[in-house]
Amino acid sequence: MRIPILIAGATLLASCGGNTPAPPPEPPKITVADGTEIKARTTTALSTKSSEAGSSFVAHLAEPLIVGSQVVAAKGAEVEGRVVESNPGGKVKGRARIGVELVSLTPGPGRPKVAIKTNTATFEARGEKKKDATKIGLGAGIGAAVGALAGGGKGAAIGAAAGGGAGTGLVLATRDSASVIPAETVIAFKLAQPVTVTGELPAPEKK
Repeated sequence: MRIPILIAGATLLASCGGNTPAPPPEPPKITVADGTEIKARTTTALSTKSSEAGSSFVAHLAEPLIVGSQVVAAKGAEVEGRVVESNPGGKVKGRARIGVELVSLTPGPGRPKVAIKTNTATFEARGEKKKDATKIGLGAGIGAAVGALAGGGKGAAIGAAAGGGAGTGLVLATRDSASVIPAETVIAFKLAQPVTVTGELPAPEKK
């Protein structure tokens, strides 16, 4: 009597094993190359008066992050940044200076946060003249133009130098000589090293 029972049990197990559902598909992994531009919009103002080096801030993507035809992170995805430098001025040419970088990206709901490393975007307060002006120059050409607004000549050279470095700029914004990055400012960063992001699973086919 034992042998038929064992055979029946083995047959039952084999039958159950054949109906095991396939494991769910793995979400794709997308590698974002170093040098990729990431534009982030600040949510709060950052100032050399209130933001110390090492403090963090939250921003959101001003544009979607796209690799090829794949949207890695949609516009509005959250990024976290860090203040790298907060110099109130008085030591180097008397100008306040603040530098920021991005340190993480949350590509979307339910997707893991990933650590990222970008260049440092540095903003320097303008000189004493026309303190109520607020302008941000990114890129060598715009930096030179902004420098010219600061008084031409030496100011133009400073603007060109600030705009010429990757991700740096000249912020002409202060009524009180502090360097301020206003809320809603869009800052262009560049990835300093590649990062792999977990993508979204494709939508299931409708039956």
